[in-house]
Amino acid sequence: MNIILDASPLGIGFYHRQARTGISRVIEQLVIGLHHSNEINLMLAAPTHLTETMRYSHSVFNGNAPVFVNNSSEQSLARVENRLLGYFSPDSKPTKVIRELTYRTRRLLNQDVSDFNAASLSDQTLYHATFFPIPEAIRKSRTLPMVQSIYDMIPILYPNWFTSGEQTVKQVLATLPPEAWVTTISQATKDDFCAHTGFDTNRVVPILLAASPTLFYPVIDQGQKQAIKTKLGIGDKPYLLSLATLEPRKNIAHLIRAFGQLVNSGEVASDVQLVLVGAKGWKFDEIMAEASKSPALVSRLIFTGFVPDEELAPLYSGALAFIYPSLYEGFGLPPLEAMQCGLPVIASTIAAITEVVGKAAIQVSPTDADALCQAIVTVTKSSTLRADLSAKGLKQASLFSWDKFTAEHVELYKHIIRSQ
Repeated sequence: MNIILDASPLGIGFYHRQARTGISRVIEQLVIGLHHSNEINLMLAAPTHLTETMRYSHSVFNGNAPVFVNNSSEQSLARVENRLLGYFSPDSKPTKVIRELTYRTRRLLNQDVSDFNAASLSDQTLYHATFFPIPEAIRKSRTLPMVQSIYDMIPILYPNWFTSGEQTVKQVLATLPPEAWVTTISQATKDDFCAHTGFDTNRVVPILLAASPTLFYPVIDQGQKQAIKTKLGIGDKPYLLSLATLEPRKNIAHLIRAFGQLVNSGEVASDVQLVLVGAKGWKFDEIMAEASKSPALVSRLIFTGFVPDEELAPLYSGALAFIYPSLYEGFGLPPLEAMQCGLPVIASTIAAITEVVGKAAIQVSPTDADALCQAIVTVTKSSTLRADLSAKGLKQASLFSWDKFTAEHVELYKHIIRSQ
């Protein structure tokens, strides 16, 4: 089977590390998994950021990179730009200057968005839009089967959690052909998508995610755990951990209020800290305002900013518990990562997270501060409970794998192509 995968989010993340979020991890795992599949002839597309995506592909696959289906003239220009960029590191000043100049040039030439010649693509070829909308040329061809990934419906269902610039999901829904197929990352997201759009439920397939076993695992080495604690300024004190972009949907202000209540009441040990990992998001100032209400609380909070995936396993493994009070998720990858590291998890009761954690975590309503406080107190005071949750979490996490994720995509592609 010839499968064309939109890899442009990975090109974006090549130069912007903070763009390497959960969605980027998912797309990367699918690209790598399909590239290694004996049943797939993988090709890549970049409706946007072609230069960056080609450089990403070369850096990952070197001489064995999948071919791109963008027009040959676009690829030639991208190769020229990458030859210039190849002399400099991705985050250097010359790189930024070159990329800005070439970006402006493409805008002037109206070439900032790629076009595709669908007629040139062979039979038995399927196009999979992994994040951005299916390109117009592919949609209009009516000859290629199409798949669109949907990760969540948050900007549609809760627009107040986003800036006006968050339009990708709206653009996808506005252009999604009824004959396309859709993958979602949870049954909860499928339910939300179908309820909102009225899309044929038989053409929507949930394929659950996983956490990389090479990145997320129980770290036994005390030296590794101490090294990351020293680097992030955590010190030798015990800590609770949360990992999320610092924005309203992740409910971090609620977690800070609950932790502050425990600090003020003395119900949590005086040396326990709350470590908040994640880049600044929308309305970050509101979170900081909540954090600064009490001097006693401020001294117990640690904001680390963005932490690379490669450093997360010892950070997870060294914590007392992981807390994820999110108001809405398409899947909920951080709780799965935490469980795979053997960390006890406290998470909200929303449907997508329940699919992930099963009965292996303590779940509380994301709006119930008292329940969250009680869960934190219970977990921090009982080593027996922590050991029990750790064992259950490791067992639950073993149900998810990227191999299974890739295999289910391959089976879906087979079904779609057979049914054409």
